[in-house]
Amino acid sequence: MSATSQYLRAIALGTLLSCAPLVGPPSPIDRPNTTLPADLAEQSVLLQISRHERVLAVSYAIRTQGVALCGDQIGPILGLAVWRENPLFSVPFARALSRLYGLDSNRIAVVAVLPDSPAGRAGVRVGDHIVAVERQPVWTEFDVFNRARSLNTATIGLTVQRDGTPIDFSITAIPGCHHEAFLEMDDLMLTDATAGDHFYVTSGFVRFAETDDELALVIAHEIAHRLAGMTAMRGPAVEIRADQLGLYLAALAGFDVSIAPAFWDRVAFEQPWSLSNDVEPFGWSRVPPHGYMPSRAAAIRNITESIRKKSERGERLRPDSR
Repeated sequence: MSATSQYLRAIALGTLLSCAPLVGPPSPIDRPNTTLPADLAEQSVLLQISRHERVLAVSYAIRTQGVALCGDQIGPILGLAVWRENPLFSVPFARALSRLYGLDSNRIAVVAVLPDSPAGRAGVRVGDHIVAVERQPVWTEFDVFNRARSLNTATIGLTVQRDGTPIDFSITAIPGCHHEAFLEMDDLMLTDATAGDHFYVTSGFVRFAETDDELALVIAHEIAHRLAGMTAMRGPAVEIRADQLGLYLAALAGFDVSIAPAFWDRVAFEQPWSLSNDVEPFGWSRVPPHGYMPSRAAAIRNITESIRKKSERGERLRPDSR
């Protein structure tokens, strides 16, 4: 056989092999995601719920201890976290939620309660399903907190179902900044607006914050944006104003704000587009509300130093007028 014939034969054989059907089981990426072990899905649910509980605990401290800086944006704080089924949940995750919390598309489940909070003292438990606030039905997680705030009263009537039995609670709420923090399952280090004045913190940002002191910097900054009416504006000046108010909120709640410069430096390493004051080439849509830039870095150092000096002198922790 000539060299040319051997070459043509090899080409033909390669073509046949490339067209031949694959033999063996399909790859995992082609296989329907219906065989995920139940315990693995449940572990995923419990991990995300634990992150939401962490967000709840940190935000509760900031909102209640920093109430003096809330202005007129004060509402009743309950001290609980709720979930509703999301169409973006995977089937195994949704089924695990149903097994663990009885959660389905028609229910709002309590997934975390702070023990020494108004809800905890009243007897609300994880696994209760909230059906009404002051006898008015609620359909979403936002309804629960918006309805409570609209009552303008310290005593909140909450109706839940527990094991199919309705139970009425009278919760003596405490005042605080009314902005509720929710968990969004997303790996990005972002915070997003939600319905009304509430906001999301992504699971990626919760994981990135190694301590509650670090997480407090993120949550207090977001609350400050809303207290100052700066949710639609972006830019270094806006971020610095939110940093000032947010750092004082976190300090009033007892969190260590001296770590702020190092923490935001770490955030900057993860967001290289924000290492310049000029972020316009990227557009603010790409720069999270925590977009870091040199002017903001310098301001944070000045603010934390001012808080340190005031604390040492025993002065009241309030932002300086700007």
